[in-house]
Amino acid sequence: MVSTETMQLDLFNGVVLTTEQQEKIDNFIDTQAKRAAASQVDVSKTMMLLDEAGFVRSKDYKCNFEVHEVTKEREFGYSYNNTNFDHEVTYLNAVGGVYLIVNSIKDGELGVYKSSVSREYDKLMCTSITSQYRYYKPSTLYTKFNEYNDLKISDLEYNGKQKIALDIIVAKYKKLYPKADVTVGSDYYRRSYTSFPIVKVKFESGSEISFTLGYSDEMEEERFHKKYDAVVETTEALLERFNNQKAK
Repeated sequence: MVSTETMQLDLFNGVVLTTEQQEKIDNFIDTQAKRAAASQVDVSKTMMLLDEAGFVRSKDYKCNFEVHEVTKEREFGYSYNNTNFDHEVTYLNAVGGVYLIVNSIKDGELGVYKSSVSREYDKLMCTSITSQYRYYKPSTLYTKFNEYNDLKISDLEYNGKQKIALDIIVAKYKKLYPKADVTVGSDYYRRSYTSFPIVKVKFESGSEISFTLGYSDEMEEERFHKKYDAVVETTEALLERFNNQKAK
């Protein structure tokens, strides 16, 4: 027989809980309330730092933080020592946070997305707009935020010019070699592994030549990039070709 001193009746569920079980539930409710209060303080301080640095709410950042009451069944205790049990409990739940409104390019168009901001004392971090994973002074983060968003706008303009140049080069070689397969592809720099566009002209023999774009405002003036000869030249043929070359 279980002692009534270690049990108590849960009037909501009509089940009997031990004192230890009730303590687990009470501790959980208390922890959630403290966590919600701490999150509220953190969000308020984060927004204050953003405002003081020059960020404008709704334009530069948004806050969707809220605390609401939740009633749901949760598991308490541990299975390894057979103290686990399920019980319906009502508690405070904090969700959401503070997010910067960051520019992005998708499908050739400028868009935005939300990137979370975290705080450590009087410094802030948003890894989407910085090259380093660390906290910055709010004023520094504001400068980096504007630089990043401006850079995305410049990238969009550059991508537009790049597409026009690629179209011009493709059209040029399709006209010159109508039987060749002229396509846009990409290659990458061996050191940085960043990619760049190329135009490939592949002939019926399997041989192909690729070009990169020109510089700056003359991107449509392509430059030779690579070649692949599907026909292997014999040593004799190579010697004969060299022998027939005109002297410089």
